[in-house]
Amino acid sequence: MRYTTLSGIAALATIVVNGVGAVPAVAGGSGIPVACDTTALTTAIATAPTGSTLVLARHCTYHLTSAYAGQDGLPPVDRQLTIEGQDATIVRDGATAAAFRIFHVTATGDLRLDCVTVRGGNAVDDGGGILVDSSGKLQLNKVTLDNNHANNNGGGVNVKPGATAYITRSEFTFNNAGNTGGGLQSDGTVTTDGVEFDRNLARSFGGAIDHDAGDSVHRNTTLKNNATGTEGGAIDIDGGTVQFIDSKIINNTTTGSDGGGIWNGASLTLTRTEVSGNVAGDANGAGGGIWNTGTLVLRDSSVERNSANGGGSSQGGGIYSAGGAVTLDHSRVNYNASTTAPGGVYTGTQFTVNQSEIRHNIPTNCDGSPVIVTGCVG
Repeated sequence: MRYTTLSGIAALATIVVNGVGAVPAVAGGSGIPVACDTTALTTAIATAPTGSTLVLARHCTYHLTSAYAGQDGLPPVDRQLTIEGQDATIVRDGATAAAFRIFHVTATGDLRLDCVTVRGGNAVDDGGGILVDSSGKLQLNKVTLDNNHANNNGGGVNVKPGATAYITRSEFTFNNAGNTGGGLQSDGTVTTDGVEFDRNLARSFGGAIDHDAGDSVHRNTTLKNNATGTEGGAIDIDGGTVQFIDSKIINNTTTGSDGGGIWNGASLTLTRTEVSGNVAGDANGAGGGIWNTGTLVLRDSSVERNSANGGGSSQGGGIYSAGGAVTLDHSRVNYNASTTAPGGVYTGTQFTVNQSEIRHNIPTNCDGSPVIVTGCVG
C-alpha cells in the first residue's frame, strides 16, 4: 500500500504528537490521539498518513495565533483524513492573529470532520472557515461553523466548482462574506441533511447560501434569520440545480431589492418546504418570499407571511416572477403582503397550477399583476 503525506515521510514512520509516540490508525483502530496543544494538532495534520483518523482532546480549544502557510491556519489537507473532534474547538485568535482561514482541502484532499467547532477564520479571499478546491471532498457531521469571515465568497465554507461536500447535523452561525454566501458558497455537488443556517450575512448575494454552479440537495435543512444587502436573504441561485426537501426558509431579510427569502435565476424545486416570514425591504423591493426568473417548482409547499414592505413600489410579497416558468403543485401562497398590489403573486407569465391556492394576501392576491395566475381571485 502506498501512502502520501504533505511532508513526504514514510507511512510506517511513528508519528510523534506532543512528544508522545503514536502509530498510524489502522482499520478497526481507535485513531491517533492529539493532545490539547496547537503544535500537536498542526504536526498531526501535516504528518498523518492517508486514511488516518486523528482524535482530538475532548472539549479542548486549539488556538491558532498565526498561519501555517499563506492564508491557511492549518496544514492543507491533500489526502484522505478524518478528524474526530470530541466536541473540541479550533479557533483563530482574532484579537492578535493575522487574517487566515482554518482548513484548506486541496484538489486531492478528502477531509472528514466530526463533532468539532470551527471558529473565527478570516480569509482575505474565499472560505473563511473551510475552503474546498475543485475536485476536493469534504464531509461534515455535527460540525459548527461559527463567526468565520471571507472578504469575498463563502464566509463559513466555500465549495469550488467540481468539489463535493456532504454536510449532516451541522450548524452555520454568524458567518459573513464581503461578497456572496455568508454561510456557504455552494458551487460544487453539495448535500445537506439536518443542517441549520442561522444569522449569517452576505453583503451582496445569499445571506446563508450562494449557489452559482453544480447540483445541491438540501434535506431537513433550515435557513433562518440570515441577511444580505442585495439579493437572496437566505439563498441566491444563479446556476445549476437546487432542491429543498422537508426544509424551512424562514425570517430572512434583504435590505436590497429582490428576494427576501430566495432569489432564483436557475432551477429550484421546493418539496414539502416552508417559505415564511421573509422580507424584501428596499423601497422598490420585490418578492418577499421568492423572486424568480428561472424554473421554479413548488410541491406540497407553502409561501406564507412574507412581505415586500419598502416605502416605494414594493410588490409581490409572496412571489415575484420576472420571467422563467413557475409550477404550483398542491401548494399555498397565503397571507403575504406588499406596499403596492399585488401582495400575493406578481408575474408576467402564466403559472402551471395544480390544486393550489393564492389567498388572504394584501392588498390583493393577484390584481395588479400583468398576468393573473389561473384560479387566483382578487
